Amino acid sequence: MADFRSTLVHDVRNQLSAMLMFISLLEKVELPGEIHARLSASAEELRTVLTEPDLATATHHDLNAIVGAFSEVLRDIEITQLPEELVPLRVDVVARIVATTDLWSSLTQL
Repeated sequence: MADFRSTLVHDVRNQLSAMLMFISLLEKVELPGEIHARLSASAEELRTVLTEPDLATATHHDLNAIVGAFSEVLRDIEITQLPEELVPLRVDVVARIVATTDLWSSLTQL
């Protein structure tokens, strides 16, 4: 059971790291101020969870709400606002959000 839990934690951390890397790319794109502020807030929340020393028992984080807010920011960023090379990455990150919520659900139900 401990190995499975460790695998889930590792997988969640990988997904969060990928999301943060995408945010770093998005922060270099000229976006409306309100979206940029929300994007930065999402990054801070994701970093808080990612740096959690014991993520396996960190059920006090509402990761679903955190990635949900990030997902809303992504929805508000119009495809036309993104450089062409970031559009497929955005699609990948949206899929990672879904995977992360599933992984988190499995982790918190153990």
